[in-house]
Formats: sequence, structure tokens, C-alpha cells
Amino acid sequence: MRERIAHYLEERVQILAAISHDLQTPITRMRLRADMADDTPERSKLIQDLSEIERLVQDGIAYARSAHGSGEKQSRIDLSSFIDSIAYDYQDTGKPVQVEGVTAGTVATKPHALRRILTNFIDNALKYGGSAEIALCRPDDGGAVITVYDNGPGVPEDKLDAVMQPFFRLEGSRNRETGGTGLGLAIAQQLAASIGGAVRLCNRPVGGLAAEIVLP
Repeated sequence: MRERIAHYLEERVQILAAISHDLQTPITRMRLRADMADDTPERSKLIQDLSEIERLVQDGIAYARSAHGSGEKQSRIDLSSFIDSIAYDYQDTGKPVQVEGVTAGTVATKPHALRRILTNFIDNALKYGGSAEIALCRPDDGGAVITVYDNGPGVPEDKLDAVMQPFFRLEGSRNRETGGTGLGLAIAQQLAASIGGAVRLCNRPVGGLAAEIVLP
């Protein structure tokens, strides 16, 4: 039974990846045609719709890839320098991302996967809270916990598990500019599993959300 369920889930992910991949060609053709059309309000709306479809397709491919692992090899990184470099990238573009209380130390992980997880957390913090703060904790029993804090509205307690599911969007409208595609946190969770870690979300007592990646 377990093998049948695993095969069924893998088949669904493969279908998602195939559909997402095949959609890229017609989307590209439509964008080229839209770019050559007369500059009208309808053309601008069409280009905006195509951009939303492209983002959904790209997230679908990313989710499928994360479900099967990225194939990236582990390497040992200095966490303090790694977190600082991510924060500097955001600061260079004027984004309010700060680092607080980072403890020195190294960890064996998949750097690209970890960066993707943290940038997802930071992007969400900026989108819903206007700023982001990154902190690193090294528990006595080993490993590391990297937390991204924001000052946004948080997530209803009964929805904290649901927001980790694919295609679940807490924002109820159909506007993807406010609700997103609903795959970001699901991708982060898949990538965390691929590096032997786990993702946790919790509301802060002072308001806002804390998104954690726990590394072994």
C-alpha cells in the first residue's frame, strides 16, 4: 500500500512537471505576439496575464524539481557569511533586511537549496510585513535554526499547517499579486526535506510571523 501511494504521488508530480514544461512554448509564442501588438490597454492586460501564467508555470516546475530533490551535493559552509551575503543582496536593492544575533559556525548542507528556502521566507516577510530580520541559533544538541521574522499580520493558528500545502493561498482573492501561486512554502518544505531539515511557522507574541528552517 505504501509503495502504491508513493508511486501515485510521484506520478502526480511528474504530470505537473510535464504540463508546466509544455506550457512554456505556447506562452512564449503568445508573449511575442503580444509584444508586437499595438500599444493598447488590452495589450497591457494581456501581457500582465501572461506574466502571471509564466510565474505559475515556473513555480510548478520548481515544485516538481524540489519533490525529486535538486541533485545538488552537500558542502560545508560558514553560516554567518552565508546569511550575511543573502542579506547584503537584498540591502543592495534597497530592501529592509537585517541580520541579528548570528552565531559563527559551519554546517554541511546544500547551499542553493538553503538559499532558495531563505529567500522565500524573506520575500514573504517583505511582502506581508514590509521588512525582514534574520537570526541564527545553534542549539546545544547540534545543528542550526535559521529564523526569518516579520512584522506582518501573521497567520491564523488554524491555518499554519494548511499554508504549507501546495496551491493553498491564505489570501482569498484571485489576485496573484496579493495571494501568490500558493507553491512557495510547499517548495521550501520539499527543499528542507531534501537537506534533512524541516520548516516551521509560528506567530510571534509581539505580532508577525516567524519562519524557521531547522538544519541537522
